[in-house]
Amino acid sequence: MGTLVLLRHGESVGNAREIFTGVLDVDLTLDGEQACRDAGSRLIEAGFTPDLVLTSELARGWRTAELVTAALGIDRPIARTWRLNERNYGALSGHLKADIRERHGKELYLHWRRSLDGRPPALDQQTVDLWRRLSPFDRLPADALTPTESLADVVERLQPWVPDLFTELRAGHDVLLVAHGNSLRALCAILDDLTGEELTTLNVPNARPLRYDFAELPDDGGGRLRPEVRGGVYLDPEMALLEAAVIARQGGT
Repeated sequence: MGTLVLLRHGESVGNAREIFTGVLDVDLTLDGEQACRDAGSRLIEAGFTPDLVLTSELARGWRTAELVTAALGIDRPIARTWRLNERNYGALSGHLKADIRERHGKELYLHWRRSLDGRPPALDQQTVDLWRRLSPFDRLPADALTPTESLADVVERLQPWVPDLFTELRAGHDVLLVAHGNSLRALCAILDDLTGEELTTLNVPNARPLRYDFAELPDDGGGRLRPEVRGGVYLDPEMALLEAAVIARQGGT
């Protein structure tokens, strides 16, 4: 059975500005780039060399994947899929988180940001049509950009793709998967069978490798794998815990 390492992208311009970034295609900060190189060094220390690298169609995802593989000193194709894209925050996209919290109140802010079913106000159709003509959505199916998404919607878009990931792991391939705060929360919901309450408190720090090893589940027809350690194991557990706590104080991933 192959090993899976999950990695949230390095700090992005959106993270640094504390805006609702979502599907806005922003790049990494200089600090974010260095954190990616540091993550590659940590993977070397852990003896992990991926056979397969997977990421999203958003620049901060594939740029992180490129920087990490360069730090590892390996030449691997980087496979992109829109199913790993960050969730679409709809009409909140591009707004400062602090402004949204002040304007709409803490309860609604946390519902949109942290709950499983909270779906932010939708983009208008004119904006959706415009964004579909821009990179990366101009080369992706229409399903890759909806007017808004809840975390549950991200779980739903990942579900058809997860069996492909399991196929790679069953083939003995070690996989590095680089994605985003909410697409990783959604993937963890599937891998760890998390409840809505557990998801509310799950925060994923930037550029901290999270390792999963798996065992087969009894055949239930679903083809699922069971993590040997529920929630996986961070390669930098103390730093990951501290950084996740900072994210929690800011209102969560």
